[in-house]
Amino acid sequence: MYRFNKIMVCLNLDDNDANMIQYAGILSKMAHSDEIHFVYVSNTLDVPEEIKKIYPELASPLETAVEERMRQVVDQHFNGHASSRLIYQYLEGALPGLLISYSKKQDIDLLIAGHQADDQAASYSLSEKLARKAFCSVMIVPRQINPRLEKILVAVDFSEHSLNALDVGSAFAKAAGLDHIYALNTYQVPSGYHKTGKSYEEFDNIMLENAKSKLKDVLTKTDMKSVDIKPFFKNNSNAVEGIQRFSEGMDADLIVVGARGRSGDIAAILLGSITEGLIRKTDRPLLAVKEKGEGLSILEAIISE
Repeated sequence: MYRFNKIMVCLNLDDNDANMIQYAGILSKMAHSDEIHFVYVSNTLDVPEEIKKIYPELASPLETAVEERMRQVVDQHFNGHASSRLIYQYLEGALPGLLISYSKKQDIDLLIAGHQADDQAASYSLSEKLARKAFCSVMIVPRQINPRLEKILVAVDFSEHSLNALDVGSAFAKAAGLDHIYALNTYQVPSGYHKTGKSYEEFDNIMLENAKSKLKDVLTKTDMKSVDIKPFFKNNSNAVEGIQRFSEGMDADLIVVGARGRSGDIAAILLGSITEGLIRKTDRPLLAVKEKGEGLSILEAIISE
């Protein structure tokens, strides 16, 4: 868990805060984190004087009131590493730019944000933007989730990003005292398989064996930290649907994916269609793993969006 020395929690001051704070506590124990930053961003509006007279408590500095509320909810739900320093930060301005710039300035390793998965753009837009543009790994926590880490699923496509995902997934398992993680690869039979003279079933087996071989090669390049891996391979033309269904079937507590990003390249702002699809659809906690600081130059140009 060496990657997550500084954790940042994006509070909403709503009923989803409890889950995020509880996860921050679990992860801080696993990583022995030095700092946990609890951040709230407000688009403040001036309160009319006549309203202040009726509700004098509104006349007190908003920052003080918000910080007190943050401390109350954290005291209620945080059970983390005893030596972690708890930092409370109130910011005024536009989301998600302030959250991203703060995470960069504070050299955050993991950003935790809330989310409710459905098809409505307004519901996932903030979490998707944070996951896409943040300079560090991002954990998306859906509402009404029981915080636990007993079954960890890593989605693999045999890329370098898969190596990062397996590295972090195995580190999570090791720190949580688990002896194994699950790995899932979704593949599909190419549409032109019939040109080879082979049947669909024959080519399905070819693709399956190829996937098994690739996973074996990937594992030779990854330090699994003595954590076993239980591999699964599913033929599904829709990778997001395949991962979602499998995670539901095994009752996964966390889905780990490798997020794309190459410094100085337009691809740095492309999280990947699979990861974005999971953010929109899954009702499981999702960890998008990034190499810290990927794509800084191009992201700085759009940070205020």
